[in-house]
Amino acid sequence: MGEGLNQTQVLKILLDKEKVYELAKKISEEGYFIGEEPIICIENNKKVVLEGNRRVASLKLLQNPKKYVSTAKANILLKNILKNNIPIDDYKIRCHIAPNRLLANPIIYERHKGEAVHKWRTGNQYSFIAEMYEKDGLSIDDICEVLNETRSNVLKPLKAYNLFIEGKEILEKEEGIIIDIENFDLTNLERLYGLEEARIFLGIEFDNNNGELTIKLPREEFEKRIIVTFKELFDAERFSREYNTREDLKKFVTKLTESPDIDLSITTSEEITKSRVSENRKDLENEKGKTTGRRKKTKKGFYSNFIIPRDKEIIFDNEKLDGLFSELKTLPFDKKYSFAVLLRSYLEQSLYFYLSENKLLDELSDKTSEENKKNGMKKVETVINYIKDVHKVEDDIDSDTLMNILKFNGNKEYSDISLKAMLDYVVKNKLINSLDNNTYKNVKAYIERIKMDLDLAIHNIKTIIDAEHNKRAWQHLEPLFVYLSENINTDN
Repeated sequence: MGEGLNQTQVLKILLDKEKVYELAKKISEEGYFIGEEPIICIENNKKVVLEGNRRVASLKLLQNPKKYVSTAKANILLKNILKNNIPIDDYKIRCHIAPNRLLANPIIYERHKGEAVHKWRTGNQYSFIAEMYEKDGLSIDDICEVLNETRSNVLKPLKAYNLFIEGKEILEKEEGIIIDIENFDLTNLERLYGLEEARIFLGIEFDNNNGELTIKLPREEFEKRIIVTFKELFDAERFSREYNTREDLKKFVTKLTESPDIDLSITTSEEITKSRVSENRKDLENEKGKTTGRRKKTKKGFYSNFIIPRDKEIIFDNEKLDGLFSELKTLPFDKKYSFAVLLRSYLEQSLYFYLSENKLLDELSDKTSEENKKNGMKKVETVINYIKDVHKVEDDIDSDTLMNILKFNGNKEYSDISLKAMLDYVVKNKLINSLDNNTYKNVKAYIERIKMDLDLAIHNIKTIIDAEHNKRAWQHLEPLFVYLSENINTDN
């Protein structure tokens, strides 16, 4: 929208284009629903909202309605605030803090593909991908990896965006016409340049390696052809109706060639004119260096340097557990000791939280106590037999007394229940009824080994951690964490 906009200007743009007033009115009537938390990053000591602009802007609007909207609308908001006791004076909202803009991209992209938040129009989605390539300096492979998209699904929006930007800037410069990608029907544009005759007329081709636009006409003639083409595309509904088939599109191209502004004697050549997007493309490695300077360069892809996927969410609705998970996600592949120690802590505390919230501690304590008593009794019987055999003691020895002396009676508080006991209980009594057979067998087979390895990582100075072991540990434990988080206090 331009450089150097202040907070007021930004909010007014959002009011005009993103229905912020309507959302603020809803909040003033119903309160702030947490839902999807805003994603921010910290730049120059300022908290910058990357995702959740409408929600944050709505709350800012509620703090001072008369500054941003008409008196009538402001009075409606103020009346609702008083009536419903909305605490707008010191409103704090929980946010996710991304290390930088690039690492927030996969979450933002996935959110807006679905219905969870304000769904993007085609233009918004295409612009988002294009910015990752043009401004953030990512390669096509990087974008595919971070967005979990196929190469064709990344190249498709890049091609449309690159041609649209040419049209937008030419129309603004030559005709004074302002067009917005959000409201422009890119589908019609894609249908048109999908036709070879149209590409020949416009003198364009696309690089199938990166989606960049190649212009094979002198720029002056290219701009004339773009102008007549885009002017026909403005009325999207009419265009879709009149040029619905491939044959219709061919007739449309023929119509364009008849324009008096076009010089058909000028044909394409091998001499290439650079497109605006190609000229503005930033150097990939330079851009990565700016945003990831503290991370050592590796041969891995930019986004494959993490064990836990960027868009993975496991929510216990517990501040400590959710904080542990958030920190786990930020640990890169090579932070192997930190990851192992934190994963061990997350495993034990998530199990405890699950058992505590579902009031299963007594049941587990009973089972554990019973097992402790059985194991303790076997040891006591061995000791009694030894004393009688070796020292020729004929009197009876009270096994219960000996159990108490050796503290094998099993009467322990929960704090002494081991991680192994919690794992065994949940796996054998809960997971077996909740996971498919193959997943259950997989978890059960590996979980004791993983637990032992994590214990050694903490308690044994000689244990050397292998990052690949961390990766396998997470893959096998993930179904357990998902089950625990999704089955908290289900009765309520």
